[in-house]
Order: sequence, then structure tokens, then C-alpha cells
Amino acid sequence: MAAKADYKKMMVSGGYEVDIILSTPSGDFTCNTTGLGSKHHLSVDTDGSQVNSMQAHVSIDEDELQNDSYPVRNAKGEISLYGHKVSFKDSSGIVKAYIVREQFPNETFGVIVLILGYWTQ
Repeated sequence: MAAKADYKKMMVSGGYEVDIILSTPSGDFTCNTTGLGSKHHLSVDTDGSQVNSMQAHVSIDEDELQNDSYPVRNAKGEISLYGHKVSFKDSSGIVKAYIVREQFPNETFGVIVLILGYWTQ
């Protein structure tokens, strides 16, 4: 149990956390939480060359979302956050919105890493 708490502390807090707002695609549910947020503009193309491409992700605690009754899992009990809206403040101090493109849940520790794309709506 201590290992789980330590892991969560490292992955979603520890002094580097940001305020994160999650919203369902329909906009029916919104949740304010904290977690780690990262955004940078470095990627690699299919030829292995570096390119200037936005990369953003957040790490969040599933228990925090469930405590706020945010719908994290689908009817089959699987993590289902694709298409959800995620907003957080980057280093410019401006809150920017993103869409969940990929999800990587760690169901041992209850932390979910969400890979984000530009929110275009």
C-alpha cells in the first residue's frame, strides 16, 4: 500500500502538479483535479529526423476522478477517456484545451497517462 501511495505521489504530484480540467465529449460532466502536465514541441518523423511537433500529456489519479463521480470507465469496466477534453495551463500561463488521443492506464497503481492532441472545437 505504501508503494502505491509513493508511486501516485511521484506520478501526479510532488510539487510539479498542475490544475487539470477534464470534460466528457458531451460536456455533461466536468472534473477539476491535479496531476502532471507536459507540453513540448519535439518529435521524430518516420525517417528518424527531428521535427517541430506539439507533444502533450497529463498523468492523473483515477481515484480522484472517481471521487468526483467522473465517468472514467465504460460499461465493460475498461478505462474509456478517448475524445475527452483536457485543459491545463502551460508555461505561458495560458490555459489551453486538448483532446485525449491515447490512454495508458496503470491499473496496478491507478494512474492514467493521457496523450493529448489539439482541441479543435
